Amino acid sequence: MKMKRMLLSLVALVVAASLQAQVRPQNNHTVSTTLGLGLEYGFEWAFAGQATVVARIGMVSKDFTLRSSLDNFQWSATMCPGVTLEPRYYILMNWRDKHGKYTSGNSAEFIGIPTTVTFATRGTGMTYSSNGIGELAVSPVFGVRRAFARHWFHEFTAGADLLCMPEFIVTPRVGYRIGYLF
Repeated sequence: MKMKRMLLSLVALVVAASLQAQVRPQNNHTVSTTLGLGLEYGFEWAFAGQATVVARIGMVSKDFTLRSSLDNFQWSATMCPGVTLEPRYYILMNWRDKHGKYTSGNSAEFIGIPTTVTFATRGTGMTYSSNGIGELAVSPVFGVRRAFARHWFHEFTAGADLLCMPEFIVTPRVGYRIGYLF
């Protein structure tokens, strides 16, 4: 009986020590812009282990186009109101901490699935349903987030856009976001 208690106590101690040593993502607020010039407020809620949920609202970058020729360089971007809900799972955060790398501001690689609803407005060129919803897109991505200079961060993501509404279209996705972290 004593041996069983001692063994259970040792297991509980090891589990408690390993849970305490684990680096966990942090809750944070952000104001950020994307490569296509959107501007969004976001809140990231760390709820379990390495998992978080990011909620963003603001002007979402709808289209971003670059055109270039030998004597001309043009770019265009359109924005529209939108809401994004993104579950994330941070990977390699413990490895980064173990090797002395910066993990504050959730600096780590992640896998995310942002789901974005955009609301059509006049002049955006979007077709939309009678309830005003322009597009619904689900985008599985792999991303790298790095915080720097105490309150700033940037993210690079790559994956696919699965446009679910108004019609189903699959396109590649590459994104860059920079913002203020508080």
